[in-house]
Amino acid sequence: MTGSEAPMDVPVPPASLFGWPGCQHVSPEIGALCAIGAPTDHGNVISRGASRGPAAIRRASLQLPELRLDGLDIGDVDRSDGPDPQRYLDRIAAVTQRIRERGLCPLLLGGDHSITYAPVSTLHRSRELCLIWFDAHTDFSPWSGQNFHNHKQVLRRISKLGGVSRIVQIGYRGITAGDERSLGAKSVVVTTSCARELDAQALLALVPYALPCYISIDIDVIDPLWAPGTSAPVPDGLLPDQLKGMLQTLVRHREILGVDLVEVNPVLDLEAATSRVAADLLHGIAEHWVHQRLRRSAPAGDAAFEAFAVAPVACETTRHGHPDPIQGARNAI
Repeated sequence: MTGSEAPMDVPVPPASLFGWPGCQHVSPEIGALCAIGAPTDHGNVISRGASRGPAAIRRASLQLPELRLDGLDIGDVDRSDGPDPQRYLDRIAAVTQRIRERGLCPLLLGGDHSITYAPVSTLHRSRELCLIWFDAHTDFSPWSGQNFHNHKQVLRRISKLGGVSRIVQIGYRGITAGDERSLGAKSVVVTTSCARELDAQALLALVPYALPCYISIDIDVIDPLWAPGTSAPVPDGLLPDQLKGMLQTLVRHREILGVDLVEVNPVLDLEAATSRVAADLLHGIAEHWVHQRLRRSAPAGDAAFEAFAVAPVACETTRHGHPDPIQGARNAI
């Protein structure tokens, strides 16, 4: 930590994701995943409980096999300055920016889906990007008298950001009236029934190789038989292994700027089933993260790496307390 850096104002949960340390304990490799919690449900207009999602996912993650590659967990973005949703989104955006400045990749644990606006609003300023949106809903509802920063309208807000040049929506099956007509030319929508038929090559064809990606995962994209703990479950969703395979394909073959997983609600869950599914999805991403590090280390224009990166593959389906040096997060993991 340099003298110009202040500790991040982020309180911390009792367990870290996969038992990962904070920055104080390691010198993170460039490109490593950096988990950060956003425990808020201010943007959920249906039910409360998503604010407990980050802690539940972390607890479930400790039951999974140890990962070969370490990441970091720097705690939760602080909510101590009050309930103002915009102020909290600004804080998440600032933390995301600092993580990227360290050469790390943000892995956000929600929280409701309104949080996704924050990292994308930061990342799109430096590079055009493709947003990959796994969700049972479009989240493209018209503006209303409800909370402006809400999970039903968040993708409409994001679509207005200039650097978001393509949106790929996968798994939708529960849109509300008027959503579909408003999605816009830069959005591609893949229904759940079509998503089940996507092989790796078809998935990659939807995502331009030249565009880096941000991946947002609403847990309700999964069938509620597997993931019941969410505020707006819709029957006939993807199976966990189907989604896990898609995520691993994207991590292997596209540049990833950041990932979030949102709308896990332990209050509505059954025996932590949804938290376990969420943790396993993130474990699958982390297992394949070596391909992102290889991408960073390959020389620009490396033909062998680019050929490898484009080639399709089959979809596969606790530490002690310490302060954290990334400004905006206070870690007690």
